[in-house]
Amino acid sequence: MAAPLEINIDRWFHPITNSNDPYPSVCSLHLFDGSLIGSGILIRPDVVLTAGHCIDEDNIYSVNIGDESIAVKSTVIHPRHSNFGRLRNDLGLIFLECDSKYEPARLGCVEWMNRYDDITTVGYSHGYKKFSKKDVFRYFGTMVSEPNYMKFLPRPMPIWFGDSGGGVFAEFMGRTYVVGIISHFRMVRVFEDEMVIAECSAVNIAKYLDWISEEIKNEKVVE
Repeated sequence: MAAPLEINIDRWFHPITNSNDPYPSVCSLHLFDGSLIGSGILIRPDVVLTAGHCIDEDNIYSVNIGDESIAVKSTVIHPRHSNFGRLRNDLGLIFLECDSKYEPARLGCVEWMNRYDDITTVGYSHGYKKFSKKDVFRYFGTMVSEPNYMKFLPRPMPIWFGDSGGGVFAEFMGRTYVVGIISHFRMVRVFEDEMVIAECSAVNIAKYLDWISEEIKNEKVVE
């Protein structure tokens, strides 16, 4: 049996509290019983962007943003989302019953980035909000076989369960943008008795801006 992956959270991540939150747009997704199911990013006062696999069972009940808990009105998953084998088009939107008071994230583009640029991940793995410390993650690029995903190197710490739907943030011209939605990681076996994270993947938001805008417009028409 492969040895379990050891995770030193405090060494690689800063914990976040409501009174000290540099990424207020990052929120947590919950079931009716309060169980944490994943993370999300507020991109409009009443719209949350997340990973499609976090909402594919249509059972998200509420979203916690800072000190707010807002009920979910409806959800939509990208029409070409697939959970079979490798995740594809892993993106979804959550429409809230009311506006949040917190400032939405700015949407950015990975094409602005260079290989090995520093990036920051923000999510709710291990049950609480945290962001990665400087130099923990580096942007690697995109692959011809997966043009809609950005790859980043897990050195020395991976994303983990609960981070899905959270944000990959980068700095451009002194401003912070969310450029990716955390989707999945790939583990490989080494030396027959140890598992390591080989790569981390996030949805390249810039590839889906038209779909995001269209779905938000459609939701407003329904209202």
